[in-house]
Amino acid sequence: MPRRPPPLAGLIGSRERMEYGFVGRTVNLAARVQALTRTHKVDILVTEALRAELDTRFLLEPMRPEPVKGIPEPVVTYAVRESTGALKPEAR
Repeated sequence: MPRRPPPLAGLIGSRERMEYGFVGRTVNLAARVQALTRTHKVDILVTEALRAELDTRFLLEPMRPEPVKGIPEPVVTYAVRESTGALKPEAR
């Protein structure tokens, strides 16, 4: 699998109008997933990659895959419905 370049953060614009911003595939995917909350009429969606990292106490509902601009395959997302218990930060 080809390695994707990481997202970039920095000052974007001209001397007259400069902003700090983020660009890259990950940032674009996050924006597209956020927009899908309106399509699915849910408050929070996570991608398959984030689902794999979430605490198992979160209850997730799979949503139908949706095509999104700039991503060749439909994106699979999961609605976060609730958690099954108090989530406590792990001791380090």
